[in-house]
Amino acid sequence: MLYPAELRLRNLFGSEKNNGYGHNCQPTSVLFSDVYGIFFIMNEQNPLQQAKIIRSAKREFDCLLLHSHETVKATSLREILKNEHLVVGDHVMIRQQEADERYEIVELCERKNEIFRKIIRTNKKKVIASNVDLIMIVSSVSNPKYKPFLIDRYLARACEWEIPAIVIFNKMDEFEDQFDLELEKKKLELIGVNFFEVSNNEDSPYYQNLEVLKKLLKDLTTICLGQSGVGKSKIISSLSEGKIELVSARLAKGVDKGAHTTTWAEIVDLDDFYIIDSPGIRSLAVSDLPLEELSGYFAELHPYFQACKFKDCKHQESSKGCAFHALDPNDEGDKIILSRLASYRKMRDEISEIPEWERS
Repeated sequence: MLYPAELRLRNLFGSEKNNGYGHNCQPTSVLFSDVYGIFFIMNEQNPLQQAKIIRSAKREFDCLLLHSHETVKATSLREILKNEHLVVGDHVMIRQQEADERYEIVELCERKNEIFRKIIRTNKKKVIASNVDLIMIVSSVSNPKYKPFLIDRYLARACEWEIPAIVIFNKMDEFEDQFDLELEKKKLELIGVNFFEVSNNEDSPYYQNLEVLKKLLKDLTTICLGQSGVGKSKIISSLSEGKIELVSARLAKGVDKGAHTTTWAEIVDLDDFYIIDSPGIRSLAVSDLPLEELSGYFAELHPYFQACKFKDCKHQESSKGCAFHALDPNDEGDKIILSRLASYRKMRDEISEIPEWERS
């Protein structure tokens, strides 16, 4: 009996006489691992192996061989690039070219999920990364300033991508009550999002929390998201115990926005887990989100939505019969709900600015 993966690979080769790529090929053995999902077919002429794309540059890709953890460079068949844009995190089948030591990508394996956004004017999806287990949203508690609405935007995206997320409060050694941190933590607890308070300063008591974070990340592929200058690269360096040194953004005096140091997404192999280091951003547009799905990303607001007198309530101060009017902004619990409502309204208004005809 063939495993599904073996059946797919058998189809890739085609008949025993011809593999579909212009020369004869007869598989001599098939290896498959239930534990790691790593498989490859050995052939007397050249092996077909499973790899993970860790970096891309136009048509050349750095691929990590999953059975040996060796990194090789590979190009892709034109037929694959015509149908799909290969991204970091993709699992692919590659083989070594006969003419030299370079490798060639011959198949893109099915993705379990995608980090993407929609290009409204073309109605096409731009995929940034794939096969992600966890989203790590990194925010600074000092400089650049903490932006709760930006965190809510990332969390809405995580809901859209159907990938669990955690929030990292970084630079805790510099925290001097710049904002109500306890309120933000209680907000995350309300919506079921885990969080970590960390510092890359080894003398800080928050530095040890990085060890707890490492245990959570074990065996996962995690994408690191956050605005420029929040310390994503330094966190990755700390998690690697100094083995990996990435270029980090230093903030100029009087500037609260970091420089764009990472300009493309790439996977960093940290032995027990993978981290996708993504470009820092200064804002996160949500205008491409489906308006009819937005309320689903704010589950804690649903009881209030349903309690409004009118189904088409806009939840503004002038809205008659709005259930949110009964909330007390001086009450901590109500203040959290009102904060989330403010994020919801900002996103809704941004999405509504795009005419419906432009989305179709």
